[in-house]
Amino acid sequence: MSPQNSQALAALNGVRPVLTHFETPRSAEDLAADIIDLWTGVESSLQALVGNSSLTGQQLIRAARQAELITLDQAHSLLEFLAARDRANRTSYKPTQADGDAALEGFRALESALTGSPPVKPATPSSPLQAVYTPRSSQTTRAQQPAPPPQPVSPYAPPTTAGGYRQPPAYAGRRMAGPPTIELPGSFTSAGGAGGSGNSGGSGGLGRSHVEHALAAAEAGGRPWRRLPGWFWIGIPLVILLIIGGYFVFRGGSGGDSLSAGIDAMKNGQRERARGEFATAVKSNPDASTPHVFLARLSREEGDLATARAQLDTALRLDPKNAVALREMGLVLFSSRQYDLARRFFVRAVQANPQDRAAQGYLGCSLMRLNRVQEGTKWINNAGTGPWTACLRPLTTATPPPL
Repeated sequence: MSPQNSQALAALNGVRPVLTHFETPRSAEDLAADIIDLWTGVESSLQALVGNSSLTGQQLIRAARQAELITLDQAHSLLEFLAARDRANRTSYKPTQADGDAALEGFRALESALTGSPPVKPATPSSPLQAVYTPRSSQTTRAQQPAPPPQPVSPYAPPTTAGGYRQPPAYAGRRMAGPPTIELPGSFTSAGGAGGSGNSGGSGGLGRSHVEHALAAAEAGGRPWRRLPGWFWIGIPLVILLIIGGYFVFRGGSGGDSLSAGIDAMKNGQRERARGEFATAVKSNPDASTPHVFLARLSREEGDLATARAQLDTALRLDPKNAVALREMGLVLFSSRQYDLARRFFVRAVQANPQDRAAQGYLGCSLMRLNRVQEGTKWINNAGTGPWTACLRPLTTATPPPL
């Protein structure tokens, strides 16, 4: 086994205890957390297998497939697992049994790729009522479909295995003094076919002279763009580059200015102005996750947890490893008294940015709420002085300390 396989298998074994959770009935929130935790281990294993820790998601699976480290079926299972993780990452979504099964199949597929053994298949349901998935249509069903009727063979078709070239009837028994005439159907045949041009013959058609005239006309006037000056062809790419560059400069500049203005307004207590600036930044750059994080923070501080979660769902969809977005989601869930799910997001925030003292401190707070006092105290002390130290005192409030 290669060193990459050994490291990947070690990372996979690190999350193997999570598999036992799928053997017992779980609530939707616990199932979502287990799917997220299991994918974190699978993604770390894939990164070790590929040898590139900067790749994530579909790009990581594509790289493993292109390097032929996983088969096509294993790549499909991992993509379905990734889709289930993305759905579970949205706190407004309740995972189903199908999402859990996709996670298990993805884990087993990667394990099979690392060990070389076939994946362990779940037991076949004893009755149709126990089945979760509808079987896919088999290839035999497609084979039973009647074949389409054969198309009529054109007299000008090239030679095939079924037979040689089929000569048009008009050419039979004639000796051609040059290339054969081009036979045209119906009203397009030459009107002088009966008159006796040597090129047209008795069946009618266009002779060699007609074809040569047509080709000469096409070469002379069919491509007027060849007569354009050279500076025209040099100028067009430059104009296109200037237009594209100006668009991206304007777009990026306006989005960055709005984001900076929103942060300044937020620091000065101008919350409505800050919200407007962040909304402008979202319109200027829909792919940026940071404006959604600040919009979520404004909503959380005002007690609108539903809006905050929706904004953070969007931010994490755009950037699943945004450390600040992960920490904010943990605070929103902490405020909703979902302490275990909040703990999981704080753990992911610390993994994304090990220097984030706030994420470490609030991770300790969530552990204290789960009666894991020794672990919580350790995390809070490691984070140092901050608002999270209030969690060391007896519980007096259900909301976390403010940032």
